[in-house]
Amino acid sequence: MDEWLRKYAGQNRRGNTAATWVITDSDHRVAAYATLSMTSLDCSDCPTPLVKGAPKKVPALLVGRLATDESVAGLGLGTQMVQHILSTAVRLNREAALRAVVVNALNVNAYAWWQRFGFVPLDEENETNLDLYLLSKDIEATLRDW
Repeated sequence: MDEWLRKYAGQNRRGNTAATWVITDSDHRVAAYATLSMTSLDCSDCPTPLVKGAPKKVPALLVGRLATDESVAGLGLGTQMVQHILSTAVRLNREAALRAVVVNALNVNAYAWWQRFGFVPLDEENETNLDLYLLSKDIEATLRDW
């Protein structure tokens, strides 16, 4: 994850393919980061709550990466990033519309971690699929629960 941040975050921003949000410590070292970009999901691959009344290409906000430095693990910076991501999604939904926030979890532990925030599996029948989503209509309630 560190290598990606050093090598590709700036490149993705300049190419308008992903924006990277960073939290630094008092010495300006990166403690956590997340990347966001717009995406669309093929309606035929999505569960009913995500596609009901939606176009064939469902607009969504993609969390491409979310990482925290091991030295600050357990301090809640990942949770703060999720709060920021969801707040950004609320604002973007008002301005441009998006149906959901989607994430592809890095592994099974990350998959369970995202579910704590209300994210649900994109494909519940496929245990190897680590994609999750949170409907835009549920985001504000999720934020209120914090």
